[in-house]
Amino acid sequence: MQSHSVCAGTVMPHCTLKERNVKDTKDSAETLSFKTRLKRAGFRLKMIKDRTIKFLRCLFNTPSPIPVEAQIEITNKCNFTCPMCPREIMDVPSINMDFGLFKEVVKKLSAPPLPPLQKGGQKGVKDFILTGWGEPLLHPDFFEMVDFISFINPDARIRFTTNGSLLNKDIRKRILNSKVEQVSISIDGLNGDGATGEGHSESKRIIENVTALAGERNSNPPTPPFKKGGQGGFTPSIVFQSTIHSNNLEGLKKLIDIGGKIGIDRMNLVRLDVRKTVSLRRPSIEDEGRIFGKLKKTGKASGLPVFFINQQGMLLQMAGHFDRLCFRTVDHVYVNVKGDVTPCCNLRKMKMGNLLKDDIEEIWQGKIFKKFRANQLKVCKGCDALKRKHHH
Repeated sequence: MQSHSVCAGTVMPHCTLKERNVKDTKDSAETLSFKTRLKRAGFRLKMIKDRTIKFLRCLFNTPSPIPVEAQIEITNKCNFTCPMCPREIMDVPSINMDFGLFKEVVKKLSAPPLPPLQKGGQKGVKDFILTGWGEPLLHPDFFEMVDFISFINPDARIRFTTNGSLLNKDIRKRILNSKVEQVSISIDGLNGDGATGEGHSESKRIIENVTALAGERNSNPPTPPFKKGGQGGFTPSIVFQSTIHSNNLEGLKKLIDIGGKIGIDRMNLVRLDVRKTVSLRRPSIEDEGRIFGKLKKTGKASGLPVFFINQQGMLLQMAGHFDRLCFRTVDHVYVNVKGDVTPCCNLRKMKMGNLLKDDIEEIWQGKIFKKFRANQLKVCKGCDALKRKHHH
C-alpha cells in the first residue's frame, strides 16, 4: 500500500464525466447488483481469512516462514511528476528491471516444491505486486512478466498500481485477458482540488480510461467465488487508491460518486507521507478521522466501500503492538531493480540479500533480516504509513 508508488501528475483541467451505463449488456440492474454483491462477498471472505492469519502473526510478533507478499520494482520510470512523490529525493534510478533478471527473481520467490499433500504444492510468495517508484505500464515487457508469474506459479495473485493515463483500449484488453487480479488507480480527487498541485489528480482521459475498463470488465461473465482461481465476481478488481490531503475532501467525494456509478470495487485511503517533502501538509489525526467518516458515509450512499488502514479498532491496535510493529514487514519483501531484497519500498537501499545469489528462504531467515527485525523500531522511526498515530 504505497502512498506515492505511482504519481498521477500535475493538476489537469476538470471535464464533466459523460453519463455511461455500468455495463452495456442485457443484464438487468438487479442482476448486476447481485453480481456486485457476490464479488464483494468473495473479497470480504478472502480479506477475513488473510487478515486473521496476519493478525495472529503480528499479535505474536512471528514473521511468516517465508514471505507471502513480494513487491517487485519492475520500473522506476514515470510519465508524471508529482511534488508529493519522493523519487528524486530518494535518488531512485529511472530505469527498468531487465526481463531476464525478473524471471530469475520470480523463480527464486516461488521457491521449491513442498510435499505433494500440501495444498498448492509450492511454498513461497502468493501475492506479487508489480509496482515500484514508477508507472508499471511503461515497462515494455509488463504483460510478459504477468504471464511468466502465472506460468511459474499458477496460484499466484498479481496486482499493480497505475496512474491510469496509459489504460487505452489495447492495454485494457490485455489486462482483462491476463491473470491480473487487481488494478489500483492512484488518484486523489477531481476538479483539481484532489491534489492541489501535490499529488495524483484526474484528467478527462484518466476518468474515461477507468470508466471504460470498469465497463468492459463488468460485461465479462463473473466467476464463482469458490471455484479455483475464481474471484467471486468480476475480474480483475478495480480500486481507487487515494491519498488524504488537507483539502481534497470534496474531490474525493466526487471520485467516490463516480466509482459507484461506473461499478468499481472499493476505495483504499492512504495517509500522506510528508517526511521527505517539508512543503507538504497533511491533516491531523482528528481531521483524518472526520474525513474518513464523511467519505465512508458518501461511499455507503454511492455503493462503494471505503477503507482506511490508519483508522484502527482495539484489535488492530493490539496486533500492531500499539504502533510498535509494522503490519507490512511481517510477511512482505520489496525487490528493487537490481534484484536486492529489502524490507519495503521506503527502505529500497537496505539490502538483505540478492536473489541472483541467494534463495529467498536464506535471505528471509538470515542474520541481516533478523538484525533488522530486532532494531526495526529504531530503523523505521518516523514512519507511520500503517500506524494509528502520527510519528513525524
